[in-house]
Amino acid sequence: MSKRIFANLGFLLQISGLLTILPIGIGLYFGENETLVPLLVTCVSFLGVGFLFNSLCERKDLDFKSANILFVVAFLILPLIGAIPYFFSDPFTSPNVIDRFTNGIFESVSGFTTTGFSFISTPEALPTSMLVYRSLTELMGGVGIVFLLLAFFQSKKSLNNLGSSIGIDNVSSNLKRTFGSVLAIYGVFIIAFTILFYAIGFQNPITTGTFVIDTITGGFTPSAQAFQQYISFTPEIFLITLMLIGSLNFAFIYNLLTLKPRKAITTEVLTYFTIIAIGTVSVSLIANVNGIDSLFHVVSMSSSTGQSYLPLSAFGNTGLSILIVLGLIGGCTFSMAGGIRVARLVAFGKSIKECVMGTLTKEYAVSKPRKNAGENGNGLENLSAPVSILLFLFTFVIFAVIFTTIGVSFTDALFEVGSAITTNGISMGATTVTMGIGYKWLMIAAMTIGRVEILTILIALIPFKKE
Repeated sequence: MSKRIFANLGFLLQISGLLTILPIGIGLYFGENETLVPLLVTCVSFLGVGFLFNSLCERKDLDFKSANILFVVAFLILPLIGAIPYFFSDPFTSPNVIDRFTNGIFESVSGFTTTGFSFISTPEALPTSMLVYRSLTELMGGVGIVFLLLAFFQSKKSLNNLGSSIGIDNVSSNLKRTFGSVLAIYGVFIIAFTILFYAIGFQNPITTGTFVIDTITGGFTPSAQAFQQYISFTPEIFLITLMLIGSLNFAFIYNLLTLKPRKAITTEVLTYFTIIAIGTVSVSLIANVNGIDSLFHVVSMSSSTGQSYLPLSAFGNTGLSILIVLGLIGGCTFSMAGGIRVARLVAFGKSIKECVMGTLTKEYAVSKPRKNAGENGNGLENLSAPVSILLFLFTFVIFAVIFTTIGVSFTDALFEVGSAITTNGISMGATTVTMGIGYKWLMIAAMTIGRVEILTILIALIPFKKE
């Protein structure tokens, strides 16, 4: 089994190495010699380790457990190699080697998990090649790690196994073509919105393009001062649209673009839009902010983007609580959003209904079994949704309790840890480069768990025997 995992991981590492060539080319163009060496080392490491894995192992189909193991291992190895540029350049001015290593891992994991926490106070001061590289790590994590992996698997069986493990819908009879179209579609969105921003006055296409990637993946954000240039009606509408694109199920976007609107509008999508609408009205009334401001911050939290231009204190305790809940719910499955995800809430609701109806009416339980229980994993999802939600909340609370020992209130700890485990990346000021190393690793674990999901980790770790 290990050979199959490492063989497929090797292919993924090679793809990541090829993507790293882009910031290297940008560094050469701008003469940014100080970043070329670490970027080259990173590129060679991705390609070299990937080639080694592919050479020593034969790439075969994965069963369900192997797919989960691959998913976990990918989010451990890629951030480790991806942290090399941060080790070399140390933009954090770390006091010692241990801090330097930890800070580099933190920044890399934050990028690959599309969380967006950053220990770099002024990212605009980074060389252009490093800015592009940071955004590419988000693209690798948000789109590339999952979707490239799926796009290049060899068989329908493999695709279904890994797709089931991360909750992906089958939106086409040709799975390879479906998953292969993911990067192309998101690439078109990135290019289109970069052009739109350019048309309204944002003249640096590289900086704008990286910000577009940051927004659609829900990752890094500029400093508060740099973000101010986007605070006007038209740029805000563009950003809200990008955040929604990143948080909606890819099946919705795929079916919409292929002119299949009836297939695009699912229960999950309708529920997600309903949550956003209720959240927007509630926050607007409770916090006394206008509709656009409320919509922006509600979508930002729901999509796990974590962008904010109003101080969090402006929303009051009740408004802030609503935003925290929205962040915990998150976006749709098969998207770049984190959190519990709406589909699980829908499945949880269905399982409660079935349980109640089965208890009240024995005839219902006997004569009306669940529809489609064996199709597309719906039965499995209904069964696993309560487990996933409980595991998520249990991990969230335990991590928050541990984080309170840093000297913050339990409410603030819930917000900070919740921001990490939902891959949101917005902070009230407690998550900084000056906090202790132990707390940094706690947040690294929270970001990784939030992206990979605790149930996936347990399936990967717990041994079981086939019947």
